[in-house]
Amino acid sequence: MKSIILASKSEVRKKILDENQIECTVEPSNLDEDEVKKSLINNNVTPELISKNLAELKANKVRDRKSTRLNSSH
Repeated sequence: MKSIILASKSEVRKKILDENQIECTVEPSNLDEDEVKKSLINNNVTPELISKNLAELKANKVRDRKSTRLNSSH
């Protein structure tokens, strides 16, 4: 079975994945969401786009961190 990475500390999201039998590894991005949200709200971005932007930023941050670890292990 494939596993996904949950780039969030959200226990609710983890529970939803567990309840749906989706295997995941929790790797929090440690993104400062409040700062990002404020900036997007100031630019009149919709809640839907805010959530999509946050998800993408978290995913990219975890991907970059994992990539750095892989590259430094060579």
